[in-house]
Formats: sequence, C-alpha cells, structure tokens
Amino acid sequence: MYERSVDQERVATDSTDPDPDIASDSNTNPSKQLGAVVKPDVILMDVNMPVMDGFEATRAIRRFEQAAGCSRATIIAVTGLGDVSAQDEAFASGMDLFLTKPVKLKEVTTILAKLREAAAAAPP
Repeated sequence: MYERSVDQERVATDSTDPDPDIASDSNTNPSKQLGAVVKPDVILMDVNMPVMDGFEATRAIRRFEQAAGCSRATIIAVTGLGDVSAQDEAFASGMDLFLTKPVKLKEVTTILAKLREAAAAAPP
C-alpha cells in the first residue's frame, strides 16, 4: 500500500493529463482519483505483528524510499516492549520515535502537532 501511494503521488505531481479511464471526483487532480492512496507523512508502526514484525517492515519501507527516491515518512514505533534492546533495534531499523504502550492520546496529538509544525517550517 505504501509503495502504491508513492506511485500515485508521482502521477499526481508529474501528470498534467489525468488518465480518463480512472473514475475521479476531479478532472484536474489525479491524487483525488477514486481509490487513490495518499502517501502518509507519519506511520504508527506496531512492533509485534504477525508475518512481518515492525522492525522488518520499517527496514523494507526505508529500502523502498531510498530506491524510489521519495520523501521519508516519519515512522513511530508503538509497542509494549520498553527495554533498551527494543529501542536500539527500532532506531537501527530506521524508526524515528519510540512510544511504549499504553500510549496516551494527548502524547500522540502533541507529537503529531510538532511534526506538522516542523513540516510547515521546512523549506519547499
């Protein structure tokens, strides 16, 4: 899904003539196409997931971002693991922040507000 969102972001910024075969709520903005996936600026990553854990998923995202030359999403680990080794692995895998459960909504809101402010202050 993340890879698809990057591809669709490229279509939205590179294309001046949207694909007429794709249903859209706007004839001039491909990013508004029905079914379009918006590239996230922030990912809340659960560390303990089945099949692929959060560390592996983060490494895969970072490899993809580098290969695709796209902007880097902020990845925030959300986990019940509070030990130093989990934090070390999180940062080594490419995560930007580490939150230990239970996470308070106020804490997440504050973090997201700071990220939004930093993005708004960054040069284009």
